[in-house]
Amino acid sequence: MDETREQKLAAARARMAELAAKFIERTQRDLRTMRADLEKAGAGDVGALTEIRYLAHRMAGTGATLGFEALGVRAARTEALIEALPGGATPDPQLLDRLAADIGALESQLAADATRTGT
Repeated sequence: MDETREQKLAAARARMAELAAKFIERTQRDLRTMRADLEKAGAGDVGALTEIRYLAHRMAGTGATLGFEALGVRAARTEALIEALPGGATPDPQLLDRLAADIGALESQLAADATRTGT
């Protein structure tokens, strides 16, 4: 039996809702990791910034793909902030404060998106 157009649309919407819920769960974990990595960076672990940048990059791309545009834009800004830092440079306290604020903004945006989507 062929699926009707409405059935196909309903199945696609259900799949997108499932992907959105998984994205929100993963992003919540990633934000906790970013917070821990930020502390490591503050203690002099420059490599921790690479992990923050990677997670922000992933959030930006996947978030935009799944319709979380504001989160994607915020994550892209966080990624760009780290990319602007010269390779191997130790972040100064102002940069660490800025990253902490960016991560906080990502957490707030994710909470708003989770409420909006009902997840």
